[in-house]
Amino acid sequence: MKKLLIFLILLFLALTVGGLFLPSEIHVERSIAVNRPAATVFTLLNSYRTFNQWSPWAKRDPDAVYRFSGPDYGVGARLAWSGDPAQVGTGWQEITQSLPYERVGMRLDFGQQGIADSYFEIRGDQLGSSVTWGFDTDVSEGQGFFSGLLGRYFGLLFDQWVGSDYERGLEAFKQFAESLPAADFSGTNIQLVDVEPVEILYVSGQTSQDPDDIAVALAQAYGEITRYLSANGLETAGQPMAITRSWDESGYRFDAAIPVSGVNVESAGNVKAGLSPSGRAVRLVHVGPYDETLASYEKLFAWIAAHGLAEGPLSWEHYISDPGETAEEEIITHIYFLVG
Repeated sequence: MKKLLIFLILLFLALTVGGLFLPSEIHVERSIAVNRPAATVFTLLNSYRTFNQWSPWAKRDPDAVYRFSGPDYGVGARLAWSGDPAQVGTGWQEITQSLPYERVGMRLDFGQQGIADSYFEIRGDQLGSSVTWGFDTDVSEGQGFFSGLLGRYFGLLFDQWVGSDYERGLEAFKQFAESLPAADFSGTNIQLVDVEPVEILYVSGQTSQDPDDIAVALAQAYGEITRYLSANGLETAGQPMAITRSWDESGYRFDAAIPVSGVNVESAGNVKAGLSPSGRAVRLVHVGPYDETLASYEKLFAWIAAHGLAEGPLSWEHYISDPGETAEEEIITHIYFLVG
């Protein structure tokens, strides 16, 4: 019995002394290549809107409750959770750092299990993005002597525990991100706006999807509205619009519209009076020739998808510049798409 007691004392001393030499600061990180631009990757990681689409913990406890607070994106966005203690436990994480297209930093609080810092580092190139998911914690912070000592031993397992979760999460994130449109919208002027309706006169038409046919059809429609304005002594109240009613195999259906004010006359012939589209929309500012707007639409769709928004039923173009007085490369067009 005496020998056993001595052995236990020596073992305890060995574990205590040995534990003191173990690191208390733990670092874990995993990386993956994602075939999408850094702008898309950053947008997805800079918010918790789509977090559970790829989170390695979401499927582990389907009954867990999640609460979102703060802004939708960037510093202050917070996700709190409460679930099975053996699976996901209870805690919260909040974005504390947001460097566009480069880094997202987070603070994590696991309650009695301690606090930690996490981050995503993004490095983009022409082939896509490299994403690194990192984790840092001090297993002895806020703990008593023996709890901190035990934490140091548990810290030896963090690379396996946390690392395996991060590997699964990054694989799921890669699949999710690569399911979205591939256009790079970085450097593009895109905003979420609330659009108010304005009075318009418009002519409905239909043509093929050929750019030349569209230009001719719109010019004819605007000419008809202009003649109506002149005949009725009306003045324009804004730049022309082209409202897309449908774009499919049958061609392009549109309303060519010009803003007016105080329309008290009845419409005649093809010219009708009404209101322009309104509501929550995404607006892209396109600078350049009209025949280069296709690339801008692709960027707009990628932006909408990355922000987790649903495309609405209507889009339109607002021709801000007068092409007769503006160099082609400087023509400004606002492209709008209603979103849900």
